[in-house]
Amino acid sequence: MKKNLLIVDDDFDTRFILKKVLENEGYGVSLAQNEIETFEALAQTPINLILLDLKLGSTSGFEICKKIKNNINFSGIPIVSITVSQLEEDMIKAIEYGFVDLIGKPFNNKILTTKIASIIRFKEEEEQLRKSRKELIRLNRYTSIQKDLLSQEAEFSRDLNQFLDAESKKEFIRERFPGFLGARLFTIFSIDENKREFKLFISNHEELPHNLVVPVDSESIMYEVLRSKKYLFLQDFNETRYKKNRREKYLTDYVCCVPLISGHRTIGVLNVNDPDSSDIDRFDFEGRIIRTAGHLAVSLHNTILYEKVRDLSMRDSMTGLFNFRHFLDALRHEMERAQQNEEHLSCIMLDIDNFKAVNDNYGHQAGDLVLKELARSVSISVRSSDIPARYGGDEFVIVLPKTDKSLALRLAQRLMRLFSGKSIRIPDGNKSIKVTLSVGIAEFPGDTGDMDELMKMADEALYRAKSTGKNKIVDYSQD
Repeated sequence: MKKNLLIVDDDFDTRFILKKVLENEGYGVSLAQNEIETFEALAQTPINLILLDLKLGSTSGFEICKKIKNNINFSGIPIVSITVSQLEEDMIKAIEYGFVDLIGKPFNNKILTTKIASIIRFKEEEEQLRKSRKELIRLNRYTSIQKDLLSQEAEFSRDLNQFLDAESKKEFIRERFPGFLGARLFTIFSIDENKREFKLFISNHEELPHNLVVPVDSESIMYEVLRSKKYLFLQDFNETRYKKNRREKYLTDYVCCVPLISGHRTIGVLNVNDPDSSDIDRFDFEGRIIRTAGHLAVSLHNTILYEKVRDLSMRDSMTGLFNFRHFLDALRHEMERAQQNEEHLSCIMLDIDNFKAVNDNYGHQAGDLVLKELARSVSISVRSSDIPARYGGDEFVIVLPKTDKSLALRLAQRLMRLFSGKSIRIPDGNKSIKVTLSVGIAEFPGDTGDMDELMKMADEALYRAKSTGKNKIVDYSQD
């Protein structure tokens, strides 16, 4: 690249000779003979070196040098003095004012051009060294930041994996995720491939229901990520082809959608919206999301497996309802909560009438079908907050939190209508049989404040129902 020099001298012959010599060496040359022309030339052309005479008529070259050095735009340009003066005090003063060298008049062309080339080369090397030092400082700072980020990610992953159960993990993610990622909003969906739907696992969108289910839509961004198993980072979501279900809650159009892949299986999708800062380093931000999605996928997969195993351990293998051990734990927990919050809680016990006769007359396979049909009817009748369980044999129990006796009675009546007298097809000769239920109800705190007493009272009410004709509902406190 051509280097540009500025010659500042009020002598025409000197300017002419210097210009010719330096242009022959391949330099671009600008000329000035006073302070005004000097700064005009500096403003017009990038200058690599200035040759400045110390005597410019009424103007001192020292003063021009001082003004150049005080100007932030030109202070880095090396200045060489050209002068006839051989006075020691002028030489010292030139050094003090910032001249990098002094060349006496008349000058030797070879010495002049060699010095100029050397000074420019030294300046370039100095500038390159300065840039390298600045880049090294930047890289050191960047490396330190990346080290801190990776340390934070390792800490987040370690803390995340402390929790196996879904509820504890959700609470941890809800509390730590936004600040950790550096974004305002996020959602994590699991995928049910059999039902072709996304189920909300956790989100900090206040308006989203916790049980939100989103059908797999071929026009949605989540479907595209699920299909391709590749992440998408969109700077302007509203300009894309994906189906728009966005509301005014978003502050930006920036969207991150990342598949959660554990092994070879896609188990869900992570969505991130509204980075904390518009000037955020996208490379770092998106890299963190991708790495975090990897940690999340493995952790959530472990939670899914844990929940499946735990659910199996809490379930009765035949009916799919909760087993007796889980029922006792759940009843104890709900009783404590009801006592603390001064709430009602009801307990329903039910038993299939003449179940022994079903087994004796039609076989145990038919009896199993009847038990499964009752379990299905119970599952249909109860609410999501209720706890239905197989108590043992043909006896079942339901805990109804926040439920007084009148509401428990209505639920029991609904179950009776659904099951009692229903024709159940059995494998023996394509026959159908009809069975009925007996039901007993007890309530906390109306009947008792003790858990064991509550179960005994519900069982006693059930016994009275069976001993007084069966196929009926008996409230413990009724005469």
